[in-house]
Amino acid sequence: MKTIAKTCLLSGALLMQGSLSADELRPMIDHTHDRVQTTLNPGLKRIGTVKPRTAREVGRSNIAIGCEMLPRDYGNFENFKAWLAPLGIVRIRIHAGWAKCETRPGTYDFAWLDRQVDYCCANGLEVLLETSYGNPIYPGGGGASLSDGLPTGDTALAAWDAWVNALAAHYKDRVKDWSTWNEPDGCKKNTPAMLADNNIRTAEIIKKHIPDARIAGLVLCWPNVKYAEPYMKILSDNGKTGLFTWMIYHDYSVNPDTCYPKVLTFAEMIRRYAPGIRIWQGESGATSSPHYSAPISSGEWNSELTQCKWNARRLIGDLGHGIESLIFTFYDPAYDQPKRYTKFVDPLWIRTREDRFMKRMGLIKCDEDFNVLKVKPAYYTLQNIASIFDSTLEPVIGFTCDVACKKQTSVYLFRKRDNGSRLLAFWDCSSHPENENGTVAARFTLGEVRFKDPVWIDTVTGAIYELPPARCAIESGKTVLSDIPLYDAPTLITDKSVVINSYNR
Repeated sequence: MKTIAKTCLLSGALLMQGSLSADELRPMIDHTHDRVQTTLNPGLKRIGTVKPRTAREVGRSNIAIGCEMLPRDYGNFENFKAWLAPLGIVRIRIHAGWAKCETRPGTYDFAWLDRQVDYCCANGLEVLLETSYGNPIYPGGGGASLSDGLPTGDTALAAWDAWVNALAAHYKDRVKDWSTWNEPDGCKKNTPAMLADNNIRTAEIIKKHIPDARIAGLVLCWPNVKYAEPYMKILSDNGKTGLFTWMIYHDYSVNPDTCYPKVLTFAEMIRRYAPGIRIWQGESGATSSPHYSAPISSGEWNSELTQCKWNARRLIGDLGHGIESLIFTFYDPAYDQPKRYTKFVDPLWIRTREDRFMKRMGLIKCDEDFNVLKVKPAYYTLQNIASIFDSTLEPVIGFTCDVACKKQTSVYLFRKRDNGSRLLAFWDCSSHPENENGTVAARFTLGEVRFKDPVWIDTVTGAIYELPPARCAIESGKTVLSDIPLYDAPTLITDKSVVINSYNR
């Protein structure tokens, strides 16, 4: 602790003296074996720890991180940007913010957004740029925040088209991934027909400047088939499905494992209208403390530990279903609507400023003045997952596995593309994550799956444990994993060689 304190003071002194710029300062990240400590005791011999990799080292995978709401000044990108690349996730979602860019009709100021996009590009990150929201300076221009109405009327639609045209032209050489209006179904005024029109006109303008742009449509609050199907029918009837690479939904189920029946129904509907379009879980995450906002954040169980567990279950569950997945969000946003979120909570619990409310969904803890306070354990958990679940690991869809366990269990199998090595991910999915870490024994019987030198990995802490040979046996031509510790966070069994590049002794 003394060494860290001295380092902080020295860095601050050097910055004040002008010796180092903010960009040159290295973010304070714990790289030790005990960077995340829990009470978990699997009864196995620990032999190492997952070694995180930077975004450049990992490369593009099916994992993304959110860095939203900056156009509404809920955070300061300059204060936390240095922690982005070390997380190991290449894809980052950013809101463009029409109302912030165009405060006077016809004049666009991209300087604030350039600082974010250029930093990401320079540090090996790929931006997913979202075009929403609206702009109240135009009659019918729509609202500039969440759950606001889409632009309507000739004047507003012409202004919207001009905005998207200017935005795409400005970033055509820097951004290939684009997203349309965020959570339009959160506003009753926004009908599926209105959204289809908005998404089509937006995508066509982007494609005019960037023919190979990858564009996401829908961007719904949840996988709402009733809302999405009329939208998809309009796209299909007008021959416009080819404009889109993804259809995005969000999900904040209290138990992250309960969403998949409705997600699969949603995906099947999308495929009926457009077989080539992929679905993307584009926003989901848990809070590190309880507060009133939604059921996902209002439980007494919400803590820094359960945030680690919930996010890990969301990510690996999505990846196991072959779904791209984004965690919301990177930093703790300071919302400017405190009454909306604090009416059922003692203000002393979450507020130190009367005009702000801290939504503790970030991996980086911030205060109401946008200062970084610390790196949360969830940051390190996400590092562990990003390091292992890179683009060389693919899900094995439709595999068979017999599970014997007194807990309801989620099980997913993955395969390394280069050498065929397998990775088994599993956890107790009976309920939402809890703050206890007790384990139960599970038995897995797998056909045509072999492990040469198996290890057991806890994704929350990154701890790697030796799996005794007696617990991995071949019986009647099948692999039987017996007496395997299982709890309510994802753990993995794979060959040591799969994690050898992320393995520390």
